[in-house]
Amino acid sequence: MQFSFNSTTKLLENLQNSGINEEILLQLIQHIKSITLKPNQLLLKAGQINTHLYYVLAGGFVCRFVSGDGEVKRTINFYLNELHPVMACIDSYFSQTKTQCELKAIAKSTVLAIPKTELDKILNLDDKFKTLYDNLLTRALIEENDLKLKIISSKPDELYQYILREFAVVVQKVPSKYIAELMGISAEWLSKLKSKQRFIS
Repeated sequence: MQFSFNSTTKLLENLQNSGINEEILLQLIQHIKSITLKPNQLLLKAGQINTHLYYVLAGGFVCRFVSGDGEVKRTINFYLNELHPVMACIDSYFSQTKTQCELKAIAKSTVLAIPKTELDKILNLDDKFKTLYDNLLTRALIEENDLKLKIISSKPDELYQYILREFAVVVQKVPSKYIAELMGISAEWLSKLKSKQRFIS
């Protein structure tokens, strides 16, 4: 199921067209809150508990691991409307313990937020909605795992080719600094890979 929508109305219309009943939609509307963030603003800080599930309507975010002393920050995932629009710090959301990550806006961004406590109640009311949620979550986790396997097993030029091929929107919208962090290379090295790609193209 395609799940990229740039307005709350379109998102809810698609859920309705997928067979989610009106009572469930009304409950979602009741608990969803829209949040707008400036570039570089933190939606969630390391050390907080991720109490909401987010849907990226516009802009984008990086999820970064932050070491206990705050010295090391490393990008581990990207969330854009066109790629992984359903967003959370996985190490905190399901366990409701403090996260070691941060969610940082990379541009002016708008997200929809729903409290996990309310979402869990709604999921228990409707099997069709729960199946949709489980399918989206499973797909997101598989894609994230595939990317991490590529990071572990690929040389930088191979990894960059993979990102270009599978996640071109990341190269178009995410600042190079965060792409380089994800790849485990310097911004200068990434710049050389980009130049090499332009030369080949």
